[in-house]
Formats: sequence, C-alpha cells, structure tokens
Amino acid sequence: MLYSILRFLFRLTVKGYFRAIYIKGQEHIPRTGPVIFAPNHPSAFMDPILLSTQIDRKLFFLARGDIFQKQVTSTLFSWINMIPVYRKGETQGHGEKNDMVFQKCFDHLAKGKSLMIFPEGNSKTERRLRPLKTGVARIALGAESLNEFKLGVKIIPVGINYADPHTFRTDVFINFGSPISAEEYKAMFMQDEREGAALLTERLRSELEKVLVIVQDERLEKLVSQIEQLYRSKLRETLEPADKGSQDFQLSKDIVQAVDYHINNNPERVELFQANIDAYMNGLKELNIRDAQVRASNINLDVMRSLFYFVTALPLFLYGYITNYIPYRLAGIISDLIPLREDFVGSIKIAVGMFVFLIVYVAQATIVGLYTNVWWALLFITSLYPAGVFTLNYLKRYFQVSGTLKYLRLFMRKSDLVAKLKITRQQLIDKLEAGKEEYLLNRN
Repeated sequence: MLYSILRFLFRLTVKGYFRAIYIKGQEHIPRTGPVIFAPNHPSAFMDPILLSTQIDRKLFFLARGDIFQKQVTSTLFSWINMIPVYRKGETQGHGEKNDMVFQKCFDHLAKGKSLMIFPEGNSKTERRLRPLKTGVARIALGAESLNEFKLGVKIIPVGINYADPHTFRTDVFINFGSPISAEEYKAMFMQDEREGAALLTERLRSELEKVLVIVQDERLEKLVSQIEQLYRSKLRETLEPADKGSQDFQLSKDIVQAVDYHINNNPERVELFQANIDAYMNGLKELNIRDAQVRASNINLDVMRSLFYFVTALPLFLYGYITNYIPYRLAGIISDLIPLREDFVGSIKIAVGMFVFLIVYVAQATIVGLYTNVWWALLFITSLYPAGVFTLNYLKRYFQVSGTLKYLRLFMRKSDLVAKLKITRQQLIDKLEAGKEEYLLNRN
C-alpha cells in the first residue's frame, strides 16, 4: 500500500523535476515472469525513484544493509520493498545474513516477481561504468538452479543517461536493453558456479555499454559536453526523424567515439581545439548569451503572439506562482542545508521536494476548507500541481522571449562582438566537420 502511494507521489514529483523523460526499449520488459532489472548507478536514491515510476511492474530493491540498522528505518524500508545486502566487514555475521537475503531473492523470482539490483554496487555521478559485482548473476543463476532452470529468469540491462541529475528541469534518457536469459549459462554454471557467474556478469557489462554513453577518460568529459552543446544540433540535420532522446543518445555515443579516435591519433590537435572551444564558451559567458542564440541564422520573435499569451495567461500564472512559491523555496532551503555527497544531491532534492510540497499543499487546502467547505478544498488541492507545472512552462517561455530581446539589444550595441562569436563558432563547426570526415574515413 505504502509503495503504491509513494510511487504515485514520486511519479508526479519526477515529472515536475525533469524537463523531459525519454524512454526507449520498454518492449523488452516482460509483462509476467521473473525479471532482474540491472541499471547503472549515477545518482543514489534518484535512480530507483526514477525507474520505479517508469516501469509498470512492482519492484523489490536491493540496498545497502547499513541503512537498515535501526528498527524504525528497517520497518519503513521493508514496507517500500527494499531488501538489505550486507557488505563484508561492515556488519557482523554478514555472510549468514546475505545467505538469507539471497534466499529471499530466490523466493521472489520463483514467484515471478521483479528485482532491481545495481550491479556497480555503489553510486557516483559520472559517465562511466564501474566494475560490476557478480550479485546479479549469482542471484539469477542461483534461483534457476534451485528450480531446475525452469523459471525463465530474464536480466534487463538499463542505461540511465542523465543530462544532469542534480539540476532542476534537465532531461534524462532511460534505455532498456535486450533481455539476457539466465538459462543460457546453465551448462557453465553447473560445471563451475564461479565461472558461470563471471561469464554472465561480463555479458551484462557488454549489454550495459550498449545502452549508456560512456566517457572512459574523465579528462575528456568537459570536451565531450562542449561538443554536444555546440555540434549536436548540426548532426541532427543528417538523421532520420526520431524522438529527441534516442537521437541525442546515439549522437553522444558517436561524439565520444570520435573524440577517442582523435585523442589517440592526434592529441596536440585535440588540445588546441579544447583551447579554442573554451575561448568561445568564455565569450558566451562574458556576454551572458547562449550558443543557441549565436547559432540561429535569424531571430524569430512573434511579439504580438507572445504578448497575447503572457497577458491572457497571467492570472493562471499568478495563481500557480503564489500557491507554489512557498513549497518551492522551502524545499530548496532544506535541501541546501543537508550536507551531501555529490551523487545524493538530486535524490534529496526530489525526496525533500515531494514531502514539502505535499505538506504545504495539504496545509493550504485545510485553510481553504476551513473558510469554505470540503469540496472547495478538494478542488483547490487538485489544482495546485497542474498550476505549478503551468507556471514552470510560463516562466520558461518568458525567459526564452526575454533572452531573445536581450540578445537583440546586445546585437545592436555590440554587433562586432557578436559577429566575432558567430565567425568563431563557424570555424569550430568547420573543424568538427573535418574531424568527423576523418574519423568516418578511418574508423574501419
């Protein structure tokens, strides 16, 4: 019951937190039967929160055993389908406890339930895939072994590709890979359990690499991100129509591969390009404008239509702004006061935001009910969330229009600086085009 309630509330919260959620490969998820979802783990609790709202199956999660030490938290976490896993050296009797945990997982799979296990074991915000633990393989093969390999356990690799999990109103692309059948590893597991688990784990790593954008060298992350910002819109022109999430994912993988090729074959040229693109980005920052504005060949600003929208929608905007401002500010203040590791920032923002908004919404509805009646209170509370979403979209459009107007004023006052940026940008694009052609010619 608690799981269903929290899932509903988090679904609303996640929808409000992210600007867009793109999903690919949901057809790979079996409607019935035992499944282990095996995602990468870049953002602590945000990862299971996000996936639980997008997967239409009830999930049971494996989590670190040390957070279950207190009776209150242990009971609460068990209510939301979390199962503890105990690490060696962290808990007395961890081996015996983990045997019981494994047996519980075997029982869940035997009943056709779904587990979510993060094979990296810990979370870190980076575009890399850390070494995988063998737990997923051992649980899948162990459950099959106890049931004569007749369960049909499937392992679904899941790639979570955040634009930035810790920043409000950014995008995320969830990529479900092809299912891996545990039964395929029956012969090897029956011959050597360790080797069977190792082979299945290696297969899982290979499949996860297909559904993730991976930048192996962390020194290149900044350059890859800059190229994505500068060049991805140009590359989209060469692609067949598709959803933006899938397009950007494939383009990012291509960009990473091209950067790897050039850093291995001509690192000096890459360093020079890094200096040039840094200079361009600093120029944008100094003028306080965006690359999209410099990129545009002409400026399309329908003043009358924008003015009509802002005037007619102003009352609804004010309603949403007034009723949502207090919980929004309060959630931000509380989140900032909590000292956190980087990979927990987004998780806490979402969790704190959900509870703060819920409490304030209920308080506001109670006040309305005291002065009117229960029906007006119900109508009021159901209007708060959509009004808040509308307010975000109104503000987004307002800042887009005001940014365009600011750019126009800047262009009239400092046209020479803007023109230089346009020339610099085109020079960078020309170099990227030449680099792309060289990469495509030599990659095979």
